[in-house]
Amino acid sequence: MSKSSKKEAGTELSRDKIVSRIYDHIIRQANIDPLFLDCSLDNFDSSILSSQNQKIFKKFYKYVKDISTAMKLPQSVYLYSKYPGIGKTHLAVAALKKAAREIAEEEFKNKETVRQGIFPYHPNWSPVYFLNVSEGLMDIKNDIEGSEKDFSQSQIYQNVKLARLVVLDDIFNEIRFTPFVLETLLYWVDYRLKNNLATIFTSNHNFEIFLDEETTPVTNERLGAVARNTASRVSKMVQGYKLAFDSSPKTDYRRKY
Repeated sequence: MSKSSKKEAGTELSRDKIVSRIYDHIIRQANIDPLFLDCSLDNFDSSILSSQNQKIFKKFYKYVKDISTAMKLPQSVYLYSKYPGIGKTHLAVAALKKAAREIAEEEFKNKETVRQGIFPYHPNWSPVYFLNVSEGLMDIKNDIEGSEKDFSQSQIYQNVKLARLVVLDDIFNEIRFTPFVLETLLYWVDYRLKNNLATIFTSNHNFEIFLDEETTPVTNERLGAVARNTASRVSKMVQGYKLAFDSSPKTDYRRKY
């Protein structure tokens, strides 16, 4: 091997190591449940999908493959199925991991200090973030309970607000639609809409039911208005990308490990 070839190989190896280090940091900070850490498009078994769901999967597949564009536009997505177990969370995490890889590559390309091997990132840097809505809101409440902290000071709260790409898993799946739940969701969604931040929503509820007083499950008038405002903003964010999978109590499209 010539000297120049060895140098190029060494440079490429360093590049791969640096990008992998950035990627690993992003994933560690992304709050992905251990159950879903191995999720990817490659291990999602799309072959057993119905023909209608195949079309939906292909559209989402293209979205993930061009996730950098989705973050820049931005373009958000609503993955919906009436019944759980169809693999919405699997697909959402696959998109989040692809975004993490793209951001790591982007950081290497755009920052000379990074290319020199310097790691200039704060421990809390979280450019992508996963949140199961029910669990995350409970964690925020536990974090501030008994303290003088405002809930907006929670690191979870700030990560969902500011990350370049967020997965809000099981949004609108709350049995109890409390002021804390609905008002926090409205703030997050409103902020991300106004600041052009892409979001992937997964749910077993069609957000459109919250837009109509006849169909909304929120009985309190004031909270019903909050839920309606949230759903209205979600509708704007996911225009053209409300992806509704056919499902039944028997469907489970997640590959078993």
